[in-house]
Amino acid sequence: MARLKNGLFNGFSGAMGNFEGYEQDGQYIIRLRRGKATKPPSEKQLACREKMRMINELLSRCSLFVKLGFSESAKGQTPKPYNAAVAYQLTNAITGSYPNYEIDYSKLRFAQGPINTDGLNPSVSLQGDTLIFTWTPATSYPRSTDHVMLLAYSPALKQAVYNLCGAKRRAGQEILKLPHEWQQQRIETYIAFRGENNGQYSNSIYLGSILG
Repeated sequence: MARLKNGLFNGFSGAMGNFEGYEQDGQYIIRLRRGKATKPPSEKQLACREKMRMINELLSRCSLFVKLGFSESAKGQTPKPYNAAVAYQLTNAITGSYPNYEIDYSKLRFAQGPINTDGLNPSVSLQGDTLIFTWTPATSYPRSTDHVMLLAYSPALKQAVYNLCGAKRRAGQEILKLPHEWQQQRIETYIAFRGENNGQYSNSIYLGSILG
């Protein structure tokens, strides 16, 4: 069943005969309905699906983070921020060959933008169940009012914890509490910055692995 939207010439949503219609980014798109595949997938198709599965499994745990972190770099382009983040990881953060793919956690990027992080010297340490992130404070406006963004990911548990708007860059420190079940788990850590009110972001920076 199809549903007309604002009249016949403004598109429809749903199926109509051999066609289907839907709205994307404010535009109505009509295409032939996709039939069920009759041939088994090729190895190339299986490889592509496996990469997509791995990246989506990871990014879905921190989708709010990457949607914000890639919002500036995807502005004015067809890919949504989340899709832009997926595309980046597929190109840069998967190693090995099918079916033995692995994620290179040092190459993951959860935010992307022009905010300068030269001289940042970021580091992270663990005290109990708390990650302590430190960096060289910025003392001049506007970088001094940037807010830190923190992310930690447990590959074994497939869980992420993060802070989307932490301390200001002039503070030089922020903490991230970890769940109790993360004890004795490997934790991958990342830091990025966002402008206070201009919608800008820095590239995220990988700070390494820590044993919880």
